Amino acid sequence: MDKNQKFLIGTLSALLAGVTIGLLVAPKKGKDTRKLIKNKANDLGGTVKSKASDLGGTAKDTYEKSLEELSVLADKLKEGFLKNVNVAKDKAGSVADNVNEKVRGVVNHNA
Repeated sequence: MDKNQKFLIGTLSALLAGVTIGLLVAPKKGKDTRKLIKNKANDLGGTVKSKASDLGGTAKDTYEKSLEELSVLADKLKEGFLKNVNVAKDKAGSVADNVNEKVRGVVNHNA
């Protein structure tokens, strides 16, 4: 569970506790209490929708940012790999030239 989910759960719990305590401490007529509960439920619904929307936007933003970072990382890895391949090719060519010279020297010396 991430920070946003924990915050949402804490906020909703606090809201419900506050409404419950408020109803117990300051009782009203049944009609007024039902109206109050209805209003609080509507407020809670709006809060939940708002937080869910915020979380959805945050998740989408995080996903897109992660994709961008992965793309940059992939480019860096590819660049580093190609650089290392070229270095290895250069070293292999140098070793091959060195071996070739030594073999010619041995062949020419023995001939």
